[in-house]
Amino acid sequence: MKDHANLHDLCRLRSTLDAFAVRRWRKSGGRERVGGELRRLLGKLKRFAAQGDYTAFHKADQEFHRAMVAVAGLEPLLRSWEIVTADLDEWILRVKQSYWPNLMALYREHELLLAAWRSEDDWVAEQATHQHVEAGWYRLRMAKGQRAEDLDPVQRAVLFIATHFNSHLNVAWVARHVSFVSASHLARLFRSRLGISPLRHLKQVRLERAAQLLRSSADAVVTIARRVGYRNSSHFVRDFRRKFGVTPLNCRRRGKA
Repeated sequence: MKDHANLHDLCRLRSTLDAFAVRRWRKSGGRERVGGELRRLLGKLKRFAAQGDYTAFHKADQEFHRAMVAVAGLEPLLRSWEIVTADLDEWILRVKQSYWPNLMALYREHELLLAAWRSEDDWVAEQATHQHVEAGWYRLRMAKGQRAEDLDPVQRAVLFIATHFNSHLNVAWVARHVSFVSASHLARLFRSRLGISPLRHLKQVRLERAAQLLRSSADAVVTIARRVGYRNSSHFVRDFRRKFGVTPLNCRRRGKA
């Protein structure tokens, strides 16, 4: 078995290759091309997760990521990805078996990842890729009681929210599977460090991004509400007015004035 330093470097290399592939096909207008095939593979992941079949899930997981890299249309990239993935294969399966007692949680991470890949924001897509691929490494370190700046519960939650704010996020799920603490403990840490709850922080991120989009795009208010994670446009308008003192439409008019 490789030592931990080499494993971490391989994880970083793998996440770099995945993120490069994402960047390449997004620049070529490939967001829609990845949709159908990856949704089909996501269905396989869900089925194997529900069955608790780690081996089948692992194989489908590799198929899911390989399909994404292949869309980039760069053969040397795909070959490099396959070499690194093969070198990590045994370790990745072992980490899944040891540190993901609930495969449905890992399936949910893939759901969020696909949503990020198909989002409007390039930074969101690439950062979500790094977070996802390196998640196993962080879980291993937490299980071994290792502490480091990049394992800080608040920082990890803040970064995850920054990349997945447009998805349906459950704070308890983020606390457990991203920050590796209980929901109540994460709430205490947020209030101590940021002065607000995790849910309030999520809402602020969504509304601030919405304000940017209102000034920079011609999309309808209901479209922008969906893009930032609101399923109910009237709730979006209410929250926006509370935060900024104006309606979304008035915010847009002021931005053009």
